Amino acid sequence: MYISSAKSEIMPTNKAKIKLTEITQNLISEKVDADSLKSSIEELKLLLENVSGLNQEAPINSENILLPSGKAIGPKWAGMCIEDVPRTHKFIKGIHSAVQEVLGKNLKKPVTILYAGTGPFATLVLPLLALFKPSELQLILLEVNTVSIESLKRIIKGFDAYEYIKAIYHCDAANFIVPSEFEADILLIECMQHALLREPQVGITYNLLPQMKKDVILIPEEISLHVALVDMEKKAEYLSIDNIAEKSYYENSEAVFTLNKNEVLQNNSEFKKEGFQFPEKEVSFSEEQLCNHDFITVSTEITIFKDISLNIDESGLTVPMLLADLNHDQKVIGAKTQYIVGTEPGLTSQLVRS
Repeated sequence: MYISSAKSEIMPTNKAKIKLTEITQNLISEKVDADSLKSSIEELKLLLENVSGLNQEAPINSENILLPSGKAIGPKWAGMCIEDVPRTHKFIKGIHSAVQEVLGKNLKKPVTILYAGTGPFATLVLPLLALFKPSELQLILLEVNTVSIESLKRIIKGFDAYEYIKAIYHCDAANFIVPSEFEADILLIECMQHALLREPQVGITYNLLPQMKKDVILIPEEISLHVALVDMEKKAEYLSIDNIAEKSYYENSEAVFTLNKNEVLQNNSEFKKEGFQFPEKEVSFSEEQLCNHDFITVSTEITIFKDISLNIDESGLTVPMLLADLNHDQKVIGAKTQYIVGTEPGLTSQLVRS
């Protein structure tokens, strides 16, 4: 367990806290436009880099850690995730809404968030410190990378956030045992790439969620993977205008893999057994569907909290993963998929041909 005594001399604490408050108010505003949002995220990144003193270009900060449950990306790459504006914005808004909901049920005790995979900045929860008092919000922080832990300690010092911290653990969250004295209201895990590739989101969720109380809020609430058809002409038309309408250039299958509270609790006892495998799922499309599309892909849909979500192509987390180019392989009619856990997690696929 770590609580820092390190000094951040780069930006005075009061100035940093004032700036964080300004940025956070913009991020949660219902009236924020795209340009203001982008500027606020850029300001947040600069602020966190300044307060942490993290040298992004130091070679050690680019090094990933290979774990039994997947790859923990290095501090440089983890810190850069903040640049994915929709991801950062919607996660912060979703967590803010979840905290408000829990507080509304019991004003007499603080909301406790267990945040697994904080990276060097704890980006997704740090802005909330500008909105809630320590009597309203408490944090348990888990991070596997030593450099990120040291950066996190400087962040806590720089924002004078000690009163918000129940504990910081330097650990692999996929096998961490939560101490019995800690009870989390919100379990926040964001250790993923698109299509749930490579990183240990699934392994961490299956380890931590069963240790939580029954009414814990899992964020993101659901991640689902689908086999999807994409029409590139319609996509180009959609992207050529400032379009907020529903995306009509892709067609999802039913989910071939789902990560949510119900699925985890239902599969947990089997998941722990040696040799466990998620079931194979086969998807086939009709000739008409195939004729009207160019690619078969894996799409990712993320429900962060209630109506706050990330849909296809909205974020780096939801960029489709290509399976087949139908213009060059016209015999493909679908795909057989299976989600694999272990050192290189991801959705394996085998094309189905006519």
